[in-house]
Amino acid sequence: PWALQTTNLPLMVMSSLLLIIILALSLAYEWLQKGLDWAE
Repeated sequence: PWALQTTNLPLMVMSSLLLIIILALSLAYEWLQKGLDWAE
């Protein structure tokens, strides 16, 4: 809903993509750490 209230669409899209990328990177990092721990 908050996305409809903003007039700066590109900024909103970039913010959303940045948030998704950060979440994906943190998930991948934890998965890698668990994978390495499991491999040992």
